[in-house]
Amino acid sequence: MESSKKIGISVLISGFLVAVVILVIYFFASDTLQHARFAIAQSTATTTVNVLNTPPLWTVNAFMSPTSSTSSPTNAGNAVTWFAVGTDPNSDNYYLLLCKTSSTPNPNNSAAPNCVGGQWTVSTSTISGTTSTAAYTALAGDAQINAWYAWICDGNAGGARCNSVTVSSTFVVNHRPNFSSFINNSPAIPGSVVTWSTNASDTDNFTGATDTVQLFVCKAADFTGSACGAAGTFCTSTASVLNPSCSSTIAIPTQDEGYSSYGYLLDQHLFAASGGAEATNATETVSAVAPTIASSSINLLNVGGSSTPLSLTNPGGVTTGFEVTFTATDNNSCLSPSSGQEVATASIDVYRAGIGLSNCSSSANYNSNNCYPGAVATSTWNDICTQNGGSCAGSSSITSQWTCTFPLWYTADPTDGTVTSTQYAGQGWYAAVQATNYLGGTSTVTQSAATNTVLSFLASQLNSPAISFGALAPGSSTPNASATTTLSELGNVGLNETLYGTSMCSNYPSCPVSTTSTIPVNQLVYASSGVLYASATPLVVNPGALFPIQIQKSTSTATSSLGTTFWGISIPSTIQLSGAYTGQNTFVAVRSAPSTW
Repeated sequence: MESSKKIGISVLISGFLVAVVILVIYFFASDTLQHARFAIAQSTATTTVNVLNTPPLWTVNAFMSPTSSTSSPTNAGNAVTWFAVGTDPNSDNYYLLLCKTSSTPNPNNSAAPNCVGGQWTVSTSTISGTTSTAAYTALAGDAQINAWYAWICDGNAGGARCNSVTVSSTFVVNHRPNFSSFINNSPAIPGSVVTWSTNASDTDNFTGATDTVQLFVCKAADFTGSACGAAGTFCTSTASVLNPSCSSTIAIPTQDEGYSSYGYLLDQHLFAASGGAEATNATETVSAVAPTIASSSINLLNVGGSSTPLSLTNPGGVTTGFEVTFTATDNNSCLSPSSGQEVATASIDVYRAGIGLSNCSSSANYNSNNCYPGAVATSTWNDICTQNGGSCAGSSSITSQWTCTFPLWYTADPTDGTVTSTQYAGQGWYAAVQATNYLGGTSTVTQSAATNTVLSFLASQLNSPAISFGALAPGSSTPNASATTTLSELGNVGLNETLYGTSMCSNYPSCPVSTTSTIPVNQLVYASSGVLYASATPLVVNPGALFPIQIQKSTSTATSSLGTTFWGISIPSTIQLSGAYTGQNTFVAVRSAPSTW
């Protein structure tokens, strides 16, 4: 249409000039005819004019896509793109020019135009009537809100021109938040709270208020842009203007080692801080915790793991194979980071209730009668504690089962019976346990909730296999009870004796009923000291008679308690058969009253 206007104006001007020329010729011709009475019929003159280039016209005004506004800003580092359609009357290619000010730009012949006062961008040379695009990458140094002015200019070789009509608006640049530190308050133990803190902020306020920032703490460097990835999330903060923080509780169990954490900071437009992730000083360090032992899990067991009372079986020695079982609990799990045992060792104390834990905790307290501390040398008392195979289910489990085996000496105090039969009846024996993790952290020493009973162990040994009275004539006797026997106490109770015997003869045990060849059993006498023969007690036949020798309970494993019995004999005057007479005396150990132990 503009081209048609140009042609119409040219024709009008040409017509006007022709009319003027004809009129001039007419006057001149008239004058000539008047004066010369001679004329030329018609003449012509060429007319010229240089019509200047006209600028391209806006067909589609400049616009941005996508839009860049306070509600949808352009992140620094991303491009803003303008689009427009210009049509040039002379079919010249054109340029879309984006300026920072409204000052009229400079067109350039056969080249792209340039802005006066600052330029955002310019398109490439674009065919008239087609869409031109011009892009600009937003910079961190750009202002938040930026004015733009769009021009279209042709690239005419002889007189490039820009359209006098400009299209203007703004674009908004969203800058990355500042994220200068990322730390947490570990080391911490399982079950406790770890807090991640930041030094972070955002200077943008194009929405009318300062942009908020939000912290995401991931377990791996797998942030998706809006959330942590498959490895999981430690915590996510709320949105805040300054220094967001968040917390999480360390799960039970969690192994005692370092766990990487990755902090991601986003502004309210989901634009990440510089670099995206910050991990400096962000390792979550989980501390080792000492194991614990529930008193209810501790069991003091008989040989072979039976829950029956503890039964001594080795006279004068140790009975092995008693057990203490318990459950060790460790909130770091039962498996160490190197896949070994988290709880590495354990020790036990075994003691009579009347002694108490506080009096059986050091090696100096060792006493074979009532206190077996784990601190004592293994050469004195060897308790062996091991974790039951397969009882640790892996890093997700906090428990493991343990068994400790130990011996008891024959002197261990019995606690069965009643106060009239046993010195410490009803007290029971406790087991206490202490466990140590692979780093040396120890549990408290925990006493079992219940006791077990040590049974009375009646055991003795006659140390004198023969009683010799020497040579005596019929009708004579030993002046006093001078021959002796000794009985060792090899159990854990005080002893008396039940004594009985047989008659003596030369062909024992087949002694005849004869006054001339058999010495009756009552001719043998016994006493607790070397009293005169007449003052001693005559021996009787089975089942015999109780002799209160009162051998005390043995209290030392090195030396057993002993009891001595003194013996005498009288040879009846009726005995006529000479020779060696033999008989047999029997010693039956019986429990004495506790007051004599």
